[in-house]
Amino acid sequence: MGSAQFHWIGRGRLALGVILSLFCLVPCSQALAAPAEIGGLTVTLPDAATGWRKAGKGNLFMLQKDFPETEDDKRGNALIQITKPLPAARSSLQAGMKTFVATLPDMAKEDILVKHYGVTVNGYDIRVEERCCVHQKNVSISQIVVGVAGDRQQAYLQLVLLNVNGDRSRSAEADFATLVRSVKLDPSDKDFDLVPASEDGGLDGVFTHLDTGLRPNVFGGMDFYSDSTITTFDPKGLFSTELPKGGRSITEHCKETPTDCGLYTLTGGGFFSSAGSIEMRSVTSAYGTIEIETKTFSKKGEDLVIADADHRAVPPFDEGTTLDGEWVSTFASSGMTATSSGSVASSHTLRLHRNGTFERAGWSGASMTNEIGGSQSGVTTSSNRPGASGRYKLSGYRLDLTDVSGKTETMSIFEPDKGSDGLLVINGNNYLKDDGK
Repeated sequence: MGSAQFHWIGRGRLALGVILSLFCLVPCSQALAAPAEIGGLTVTLPDAATGWRKAGKGNLFMLQKDFPETEDDKRGNALIQITKPLPAARSSLQAGMKTFVATLPDMAKEDILVKHYGVTVNGYDIRVEERCCVHQKNVSISQIVVGVAGDRQQAYLQLVLLNVNGDRSRSAEADFATLVRSVKLDPSDKDFDLVPASEDGGLDGVFTHLDTGLRPNVFGGMDFYSDSTITTFDPKGLFSTELPKGGRSITEHCKETPTDCGLYTLTGGGFFSSAGSIEMRSVTSAYGTIEIETKTFSKKGEDLVIADADHRAVPPFDEGTTLDGEWVSTFASSGMTATSSGSVASSHTLRLHRNGTFERAGWSGASMTNEIGGSQSGVTTSSNRPGASGRYKLSGYRLDLTDVSGKTETMSIFEPDKGSDGLLVINGNNYLKDDGK
């Protein structure tokens, strides 16, 4: 992409000084309708009730949201900026991102903290880059830039946060991500949704894979993990890496939590053989980035082999199944640096009885020490979870716990080991059966 194609951005350049001047404006009173057309680009804007208002004039379409000063937070401001579609080849998206990021020169010097890339549901290339933080005039500034490119044109969007963090930041980012998912470069583009095509699908059931290894923790140490990861396949072409909770279908779950989900297609093979590969199109971010992976695939009885890894079929619990025993989920993490050390631990116990009753209990604790300038400080805390009891119900991959007050908590559950209740995975956590030894 040549600089001439971005020359108009240079003329309307939004340096940090201009951004900071908007930080002092009185909020605009003009409410916005939800749909908007910006020079041929269509987006769905946040509802006016969320506080977003149109701001500024010029080549960039801009929204502004103000956050009042509170006891815990400074006065903050969020800006969303959207370009009109620019004529450019798809291959120039990365270069275009650099040009657009440079409209905030000081931010362009910062390293990328988070990066997502892939395609959209409409087949456009998409890149997302997050940067933080520039400090100017007692204002902390962070930036999220998104580029969307088709074969002949591109569009760029960015969210700029000024003194906005915590829940406020998460709220603004969620509004921005929803807006990005709605981007349409062409009137024929469809809304963001995971809708299987006619050639998708072909599998049905829940499959588990044992994933083990080491990963860093927040204390600077390394934790060993052993997770029974799952993949739920819908025969029409949806898949999820989490079991739907609360009795929801996989379609309902994927609408609410698309980053757990994706679409799959079985390919290859011949008339007398099964598919030789599986294409998995996973949603990798709230911005609607889709990553496409093609992996080797085969069936082994009821089980699957994907990318040379065994995925064992997990049968559902029959309606009214009861279990008998005590299962315990434990977690511990620790580590140290040159000036600090810390640890955290927790344990949760669930007792299930053949007569359909249950009891549960738990505790957690943490400690941390810091040494600064020769003096040492530390803190230790612990708490017990209030015990609960009542009745339980097992059905499919669902566990309902109804306590004595009548309140019901619904969790996902499966047995990763066929024919054995020695390990239960409940809401994604491993519960080992205590055999009393």
